[in-house]
Formats: sequence, structure tokens, C-alpha cells
Amino acid sequence: MNSKLKTKDLVISALLIAMGIMIPMIFTGPPFRIVVGPYSATLMAHVPVILAMFISPWTAVFTAVGTTIGFFFTAPLVVAVRAASHILFALLGAYMIKRGTNLVLTCVSTGAVHAVVEGIVVLLFFAGGLSSSETYSAMAMMWITVAGTFAHHIVDFIIAYIVAAALRRAKMMPELPPVWGRK
Repeated sequence: MNSKLKTKDLVISALLIAMGIMIPMIFTGPPFRIVVGPYSATLMAHVPVILAMFISPWTAVFTAVGTTIGFFFTAPLVVAVRAASHILFALLGAYMIKRGTNLVLTCVSTGAVHAVVEGIVVLLFFAGGLSSSETYSAMAMMWITVAGTFAHHIVDFIIAYIVAAALRRAKMMPELPPVWGRK
């Protein structure tokens, strides 16, 4: 795979960024949005970033940065900073996929990075007094975020894989690594 930046990557990134910004704005209530205290998760919110990982590292980074910027305009600060963690997991996942790492290992690895970084962000915000909860301690919010983000990541990864597999059959997506094992 060529590592040069392509116009196609920018266009696909722009479309995925638009989807990534619109999904949390459209899916605002149950069953798509789950809220536990100040923690919230919107089903499918990570799908555009995960789809970008399947395309290329450049597409993954641009999509993650773009959706993070979108969150700064549409969400509370703690949520926007949590979204910045998507840059890390997207870059890691894109390189794992580029190397042919199976999708189960990629999903679990990127989910762990995603969950831990979001947990740290929440801990810093709550322990530092930038966010508060009358019901939950900073440590409780961190653990809720870690567990919730990991589960949310797994679900969104599965959805993204289903979409990517359909796009692959339509010859609109690069070849995907194996789900399990090696090629």
C-alpha cells in the first residue's frame, strides 16, 4: 500500500467526518444513547472512525481529528476531550490493519487503548473539579467510562466490520484482514 496522501483519502475522510458529527446529533435518545450519570455513549458514534481505520492510516487520522473538532462544537468539554482519544486508537488500529493483524486482536487492542485513555480523561476532569457528579466519585466515573467505552467500542467495531464487509463486496473498500488467525 502506498503511504502517500491521496485526494481520495481526503474526500472519504470528509464524508466520514460528516457522518461522525451527525450520528451523535441524530441519535439522541434511547436505545441509541446510553447515559450513566455524566457518562454518555451514542451507539454507532465510533463507526466512521473505525471504517476509516480499514481504509488507511491517513484516513483514520483525518477522520478522528475531524470528528474530535466536531465534538468541541457539539458536546461538553469532557466529551470532546474524550473524543480526542479516537486519534490514538484510530492510528493504532489503522497500522494493525495495514500489517494484516486479525480483526479480533485489532478490536480488543484498540478498544483497550480507547477505554483506558477515555478513563484517564474522565478521572482528570472529575478529580480536577472540571466536571462533577453528585452521585458518583471520580474513581467510579473513571471505571464506568472504561467499562462503558470498551463495550461501546466492541459493539461499534462489529457494526463497522459489517458495513466494511458489505462495502468490500461492492468493491468500495480495501481488502480486510482475517477476522481470526492469519492470512
